Amino acid sequence: MERYFWHLNARQSDGMACVVCNTDFLNNKITSVPVGRSPADESQVFACKDPCAAVIADEAARMAKEMRAAVGADEADDEADGGGLADGEDPVFCVDGHFGSLLRDLRALAGAEALLATSDDIPTLRFLLGLTARHAETAMMRARLVLARTKEGDG
Repeated sequence: MERYFWHLNARQSDGMACVVCNTDFLNNKITSVPVGRSPADESQVFACKDPCAAVIADEAARMAKEMRAAVGADEADDEADGGGLADGEDPVFCVDGHFGSLLRDLRALAGAEALLATSDDIPTLRFLLGLTARHAETAMMRARLVLARTKEGDG
């Protein structure tokens, strides 16, 4: 999953400056690493390898920890371990499994459809179309996985 960085200036959006500290990569000998994309045109954006990329990674880890706490998942590998599932319950069909993720993708697609119908701003349309493409692709893969699981259960 690509992270999007909002409110970038032109140099940051073009990948010529750090998205965190705004250091100019063209005039300074600083190692940069790709950290995500600009939502305006899907171009790759960069951060200083040290310390800005570490700041972004720490922020992402903190956000993931907060999200796990919000949904009651104390450990990152609960789903892989089958933790919290009743005996015989398939993790594909639980709320945090592929079926639950499929439903979330479908809700995102419905929301994107509503926004596409009302927007006439080209950068917004491009962003929504990119969002639609990603969710449509993951929904297709998850639907196929869930379908395959249901066929296995029938046989």
